[in-house]
Amino acid sequence: MVYINFYFKELKMNDNIVKGVFDSPDNDVYCKFEYDINTRQFKIFDNNKPIEDITPIPFYWINKKLEENGKLNEIEAKISY
Repeated sequence: MVYINFYFKELKMNDNIVKGVFDSPDNDVYCKFEYDINTRQFKIFDNNKPIEDITPIPFYWINKKLEENGKLNEIEAKISY
């Protein structure tokens, strides 16, 4: 799956672990996740489609925002116009 527009919502970070919600309305994809920013391993749950249909999720965006801003906002989104 390729995601053009997406949201990481309800983001909370504890040490290296980021928890939150991934939402891509254009692709009708929604799931909750835990993501380790160091190992880049993740867990997906409460998903509305099978995991193999929604991966890869663009977790690189979380790393990018952390690098750019030094922190994560509660919502980090990529919207293309």
